[in-house]
Parts: sequence; structure tokens; C-alpha cells
Amino acid sequence: MHPNADNLIASRFDTVIYDLDGTLIDSARDMCVAVSRVLAAHGLPPISDDDARQFMGEGSKVTMRRAFAKAGRPLDEAEASAVTREFVRCYEADPVSHTTAFDGVAEVVARFDRMGLRQGVCTNKFENPSRIILKHLKLMPPITAVAGADTFTVRKPDPGHILQLIDKMGGHRDRAVMIGDSIHDVAAAHAAGLPAVLVSWGYTAKPASELGAEAVIDRFDALPDALGQIAAR
Repeated sequence: MHPNADNLIASRFDTVIYDLDGTLIDSARDMCVAVSRVLAAHGLPPISDDDARQFMGEGSKVTMRRAFAKAGRPLDEAEASAVTREFVRCYEADPVSHTTAFDGVAEVVARFDRMGLRQGVCTNKFENPSRIILKHLKLMPPITAVAGADTFTVRKPDPGHILQLIDKMGGHRDRAVMIGDSIHDVAAAHAAGLPAVLVSWGYTAKPASELGAEAVIDRFDALPDALGQIAAR
């Protein structure tokens, strides 16, 4: 990246919005443990970490529906709500034992903070455990705001999830970018009029390269380069 890259980025963007699971953090083990505890309480076998990665991304209720379906127990709406409450209690009791930030995340977040960029997280995980994890990993601050599945009345892929967060942060909608790992991040970003950058290692069944993002990165420390290239277009 050329020496004026930071200036180039700052001239185009004032707000960076991140997805959480599979983008900033590897949380599959802790999710797997919590989901499996609920399954065990219902006499069902545990899921694997890989199952957790595939089941995540659309909120806790969808995760639980998928986990129970894998065990041959489809859930009606009332049952899904009940087991989701069980999961949230289990997960919030210990969401950080095995969860880590991906390599390069802390350094890039710190760099963007020095540049004066606003940084927030827009996730379909509930807000409280998201904040617990971000603070535990010392990513909040510099990340200053979180919009979880329960923060607003909408969630990804609804663009309102991202747009309301940008507004809450005092950012400009036309100067924001979404960093994620799935089609839901791309869909929400594009519907909101934002460019999207995807990581290649995230929790998605379909490869990130096939999801229509403006850029895909293979290492988190490649994010500044990707934003610089988007800014230069």
C-alpha cells in the first residue's frame, strides 16, 4: 500500500461496520458448547464445531432450529422460542472461554482508531454477549457501538440494521463500509448502499468469492489494502 493509503481511506470512509462471528472472532467452540448443553437437556446428541459454524449467522433461534433438526427434532415456534431462551442463558453464562479474535484483528482495529474512523459491530448475535466478548478481547474500545439481533426491530439482511447503527454512531451512510463473512452481510450492505468486504475464512457454506462483495480478503491485515483499493475507484 502506498504511503498515503490511510489518507485515501479516511477521505472515502468515516465508519467501518463489522460482522462479529466468523469475521472478527472465532466463537464456534463456545457456541457449540452452549448449543450442545441445551440439546443434552432434551436428550439429544451434541453438535460439532463445524456444525456450529454452519448453523450460525441468522440469529440464535435459527441456530437452535438447525441444531434440533439435525437431531431429528423439528421445532414449532413456541418450542423454538423456549430452547432459544435456554441457549441464551447457557451462552451468556460463559461466552468467552474458547473464543478468540482472528489474527490481525486487534492491530487493524487499533490502526483504524488512530485514523479517527468510527467502528461498530452489526451482528445477529444478541447484543449483551457480543459486548461481553468484545470487551473481553479488548476490542471495545476501539469499537464503540454494537447492534445485535435484539437492538433494533430489524436485523441483517435488512439494511435497517446497518443504517440505524451508522446513525446511532454519528457516521455518514454514504461514507460507511461493511466487513463480513456471509451473503447476509453482502445483502444488507448493498441494500443499504454500502460496499462490502468479505473475509474468506468465515461461517458460510458458499465461498465468499461467490457472494458478490467488492473485495474478499484472506488475512485480516489485508483489510486496509482492500479499503484503499475501493476508495481509489
